[in-house]
Amino acid sequence: MNTLRQYRIALQIFQSNRLRRDYRDLSEVPEYEPLGEFFFNEMYGPRDFSQRDQEGRRLHHFLGFLPGVRLRDLEEVLELLELTYQLDEDLAQRMLAADAGTDFDEMTYEYFYRLADKYDERFRQLTLVRSSLYNVFQLSRSPILGLALRRSHFVARLAGIGTVHTFLLRGYEALQNVATIEHFAETIYQRELDRLNRIYQR
Repeated sequence: MNTLRQYRIALQIFQSNRLRRDYRDLSEVPEYEPLGEFFFNEMYGPRDFSQRDQEGRRLHHFLGFLPGVRLRDLEEVLELLELTYQLDEDLAQRMLAADAGTDFDEMTYEYFYRLADKYDERFRQLTLVRSSLYNVFQLSRSPILGLALRRSHFVARLAGIGTVHTFLLRGYEALQNVATIEHFAETIYQRELDRLNRIYQR
């Protein structure tokens, strides 16, 4: 019998593949390609993100090493990571209880997605994706921040937050060739909102 962890991984694989399919046009824009890979792999990739998410809760101890960054600048990112984990965990538990199998198709996924009845939480997740993209894009304009991130990895590891530090550095680097975030952020927001409303028939 499949375990809860296997369902979580299966969900992450499905979601990453679905995003790659639905946003192939964005990832084919040269300036968005690194950002797309970050989005597909670091946000929704088929890996266990529990270490990164746990470290994110301790990030405020480290912000003194990152010039110009305040906790509130990253609060929405951290909330997004936590909410995404909670929604995936709930969905995985429902699928495990129903013995849905880890080789589920899109119709089965959307059935449990709708059954979970979490429209408000999903809408909040979507608004956090959009606002986080804008916030992190603004932070990525600072070359001093990039230098600080690259030089502070050892300190971050000593502080026990090496995984979330790597996540932040990769996000920063993925945005370096992006001239404007609006098209990327608004395309994701509108398509995902249309999909959310379709699934919940709103």
